[in-house]
Amino acid sequence: MNTILVIFIIALGFWLLYKLFNSGGKDNYNRNASDYNRSADNYDKGEEREKSNKKAILSFLQKRKNNIGEKAKKQNIFARIFSKPLPFNDEAITWCANFLIVEKNTLVNILRNTSNHYTHFKLSKRSGGYRTISAPDATLLNIQKTIYKRILLSVNIHPASMGFRQNISVVHNAKAHLGNKQILKVDIADFFGSIKKHRIINAFAKIGYPTNISEVLAELCILQGKLPQGAATSPTLSNIIAYDMDVKLVSIAQKNSLIYTRYADDLTFSGEEISFEQVFAEINNIIRKEKFVIQRKKTRFLTEKKRKIITGISVSSGEKITIVKAKKREIRKTVYYILTKGLAEHQRFIGSTDPSYMKRLMGYLNFWLMVEPDNEYVKKSIEALKKV
Repeated sequence: MNTILVIFIIALGFWLLYKLFNSGGKDNYNRNASDYNRSADNYDKGEEREKSNKKAILSFLQKRKNNIGEKAKKQNIFARIFSKPLPFNDEAITWCANFLIVEKNTLVNILRNTSNHYTHFKLSKRSGGYRTISAPDATLLNIQKTIYKRILLSVNIHPASMGFRQNISVVHNAKAHLGNKQILKVDIADFFGSIKKHRIINAFAKIGYPTNISEVLAELCILQGKLPQGAATSPTLSNIIAYDMDVKLVSIAQKNSLIYTRYADDLTFSGEEISFEQVFAEINNIIRKEKFVIQRKKTRFLTEKKRKIITGISVSSGEKITIVKAKKREIRKTVYYILTKGLAEHQRFIGSTDPSYMKRLMGYLNFWLMVEPDNEYVKKSIEALKKV
């Protein structure tokens, strides 16, 4: 009996040592990775909303800074020994660690609970209410950037998709509909959140990765079983997954002699004449089959005499795209006061303490110039403000 007990204790000791020293190890390979540009076109969110959003972002950055040290600590010895096994193939984890240029134990710790690696904050929406942004911490963000660069960047995106693509902007999206008399605008509700884990696994599998590896890659791109707004991989994954939907919607557009484009969750159809009830029913049928839902209150059918704004750009003239007139007046007034009264006096007068006020104004002017590249007023304003 004593011999059996001794053997049991020795076996238990070896098991504990195995769990402790094999919960993840260092891998020897090159860890260099170039930066990924996550710039996105964003236009006129409103000054009050911008102030609120800026505070939210600053608060988020401070929280992230405070949490870096805590999240960077290794699991204590008991957590490492008695933690439950991951529901992923160990060989797949090892392969992903090497492919994603990250230490295996770091990857394992993230896979144990990806929710711990996100910080959440809210940004106000132009249409009212808020959207929740879930931003990954530095380690997970770098992993997602690598997934984007090494896997997603080269995947074919449908030409009708105008959002989150290199060298494509809201300008291209609006220009596609210039000169058409009628426009139908459709919005998909909770676009990212509607894309669940199994669809992401299938997306990686279609790209060519085995199921066990696709499961690990998908886990690194989701939060609570769906695509989060804020992950570096979400925009491109949404475009990849929406490819089949884009194909079917283009088919509907062509059958009805229409032009179709999609900028993220904003779908636009335009043409000389749109049979609204029929076309909308066909669109709705396709979107439902693709597991998305139309946000009815944002559906707009714009006939010839109505003002036509597509992703923040006016196509109402039918001849050229412009920024919205109200925004032009606001920018002109701001530029005039700064050039005549000075930046400090202007900000004092409007009660602004925004240290990035001038940078934001220059951003609006550069957006205006992107939409109207021949606008001399904008060119002169930019040069004048550079001297302030």
